[in-house]
Amino acid sequence: MGLAFFLVAVGPATAQSQVGDVYCNTGVATGIDLVFSAVAGLGLPATGYYTGKAGLSYMRAGGNPEKQNEAKEKLVMSGIGFGIVVLALVSPELIDKIGSQMGFGFSDCVKPF
Repeated sequence: MGLAFFLVAVGPATAQSQVGDVYCNTGVATGIDLVFSAVAGLGLPATGYYTGKAGLSYMRAGGNPEKQNEAKEKLVMSGIGFGIVVLALVSPELIDKIGSQMGFGFSDCVKPF
């Protein structure tokens, strides 16, 4: 019974080869562009600022191990933040490339950048 429900529920979705065709020329496509532009426009400068701030804190720590450890922690956190921003910007393209090898892909109107 569960397998039959799964086949019925997924059947129409498997017929679609381009994910996102439904959202072309709607507010959803515009929203996707706005979100990714905000991530790129705000996330990258913010991570640069916090990385620079943490680096300066590390240089000013001198020989104090407590301040050095605190600055290292901030530096690692800003590096993780940078990685998250870059992954958020690159992942749709990676998913599209992998999906195109499997027979599906994103529609052009929902691809960011």
